Amino acid sequence: MDLVSYLTNIYGYDTPIFIKDVRIGRKSKSAIREEFYRASKKGEIIKEGSGVYYIKSQKEFGAVITFEEVLAKKFIFSKDAAPMLEDLFIEGYYSGLTFLNMIGISEQVPAVLEITTNRTSSKKRIYKAMKSKAIIRKSRTVVNFKNYKILQFLDMFHFLDMKEVIKNKELLRQYIINNQLMKYDLGKYIGLYSSRTIKMITEGGLIDAFIG
Repeated sequence: MDLVSYLTNIYGYDTPIFIKDVRIGRKSKSAIREEFYRASKKGEIIKEGSGVYYIKSQKEFGAVITFEEVLAKKFIFSKDAAPMLEDLFIEGYYSGLTFLNMIGISEQVPAVLEITTNRTSSKKRIYKAMKSKAIIRKSRTVVNFKNYKILQFLDMFHFLDMKEVIKNKELLRQYIINNQLMKYDLGKYIGLYSSRTIKMITEGGLIDAFIG
């Protein structure tokens, strides 16, 4: 089976493929890189930055992968997760100013996306691909599909002050309710954060919105 057929069977079309994750029998890394190089020169596989490729759909208006899709595949969902099961294999989440914009606290669209993830050993680093970049942070604890929402919520207070919490109190309370954040999980993970975070949650009138 040639490289493109093999990759299509594994990844399908219009999905980011990271060359460092590809294993083909006993072939060496250098041999695999050479095959990728030849396939990309022929136009059989598209290169989208250092080590990032995808196979374009044969449809006339086949999709083009986005930087956000690359980030999700590399840092948010487990590399071994099947597309239909990705929500059960979460290893990261959007954070910082990116998350504040996502939930409506900040109207400013961040120029640089921010992600917190298991899949880095650096406290903070810059990831570049497709002429874009993102801030990647190491998570405080192992992220999974059960805890990522509470961790994402608690991380947010590092970027807020008390005035902003009071101003957005109802929005924050509704977020807690809509995402069914539990008092049990708050108690389990709050110790990873500073007393400042605890103070903003309690004095900001958010505690009784948690379930349980």
